Amino acid sequence: MKKNFMGWIFLDKPIGISSNLALQKVRKIYENCKAGYIGTLDPLASGFLPIALGKATKTIKYLENFTKEYIFTIKWGLKTTTGDLEGDTLSKNNKYPNQSLINDKIKFFYGLTFQKPHRFSSKKINGVRAYELARKKKIFTLKKNKINIYKFTLLKQLSKDKTLFYIKCSSGTYIRSLAEDMAEIMGTYGTLISLRRTGFGDLNKKLISLDYLSSLVHSDERIKVVKPINLVFNNVNEIVLDKAEFDHILNGRSIKTRKDFMLGKHKKNKDLIIAKFENKIVAIGSYINENFYPKKLLRNL
Repeated sequence: MKKNFMGWIFLDKPIGISSNLALQKVRKIYENCKAGYIGTLDPLASGFLPIALGKATKTIKYLENFTKEYIFTIKWGLKTTTGDLEGDTLSKNNKYPNQSLINDKIKFFYGLTFQKPHRFSSKKINGVRAYELARKKKIFTLKKNKINIYKFTLLKQLSKDKTLFYIKCSSGTYIRSLAEDMAEIMGTYGTLISLRRTGFGDLNKKLISLDYLSSLVHSDERIKVVKPINLVFNNVNEIVLDKAEFDHILNGRSIKTRKDFMLGKHKKNKDLIIAKFENKIVAIGSYINENFYPKKLLRNL
């Protein structure tokens, strides 16, 4: 009998495969159940790839604005067509910024700013990935995105032409573009040569490898490593409903929040609120003018 898998796999995507191929491998392990992922990682990138199984796919879009954390390496003095080592070399020089200069310039990238996605990014243009258009040498324009960089640290000067960094940034930040922008401000070229995602919002950072998942022979073992759906909302603002409020929510109506309603740890984020009834998440919505507006009912989860 086919199992009803439901929840999250926090996959450690290996280098060398696309995010979609990683997803298909996980689906095969879980008897080809419905699945989806959030946060595309390029083939040359590794690390945190959240994969939803079964009805957990209904909650994927609510992770879209989660912050991301990365460790990455820039090679100075090299510019490629793709911004990483997959592309052809465009330009080279021997201008290698030292640690002092890098630390001086890194501060210009903190906070809110606008960034133009790389031509070889996964950004969609009329439903088509930018890198697909770039490979076909199509002419297209990419608009700048508003991004936020919360932390940005030089971890280690690996050699005169290679530097290791850590960054915590908003969703929609393209590290390849950042590498090129950093190089430009220091009068040289820069190419991303390694990228690993280490964090995704406040989600548990204990990742599972494909090799380990493949080694799980029995379905009971595979179920044990699936994270519950509710886990992705552990640090999200919540409101607890009484029976009357629950009935209103089921009919798609907003409710006036009570005076004892608390936004919890994330008071500034009113765009994502979960509503609970009898200790179960029943709806996701937003908080506007002391009212809770349901956007998605989750009563069947």
